Amino acid sequence: MATQTNRGRHFLIAIGIFYLANLLGTLHFSSLRLFGMMYSGVDLQVGAPVFTLLQDAWAVVGLQLGAIGLVALWSARQPARFMAVVPVVIVTEVLDGIWDLYSIVWSHEAMWFGLLTFAIHVVWIVWGLQVWRVSSRPSSGLTVPTS
Repeated sequence: MATQTNRGRHFLIAIGIFYLANLLGTLHFSSLRLFGMMYSGVDLQVGAPVFTLLQDAWAVVGLQLGAIGLVALWSARQPARFMAVVPVVIVTEVLDGIWDLYSIVWSHEAMWFGLLTFAIHVVWIVWGLQVWRVSSRPSSGLTVPTS
């Protein structure tokens, strides 16, 4: 039972840290380097209003991931009570994976970068599904208390 609880805790801590790192990567002071890797063959028009719009849009994505990351870290204190965060992460990763495929095909994202991030999404999805499956079992010790 403790091992199953630890699986949930480890997942929540790992995704929380990962999402907070994503937040840092999307903020204005670090986004130019990230965009240079993501869209290596594209003139990003740095300094133009369209580039500022791109930075702002990615910062909002980062803030959303950072918010989920903070909730995941907070939930890791009592993973049995807050397993609902896991499907939020799974759905987020599925949608982000779809976005990566779109970006590779239609938005000129560097193939290596898109495939790398897609593989990362798959890892989070598989891990999240394993944690969710274990937590959904009545004997897992990860059920939500009724009192």
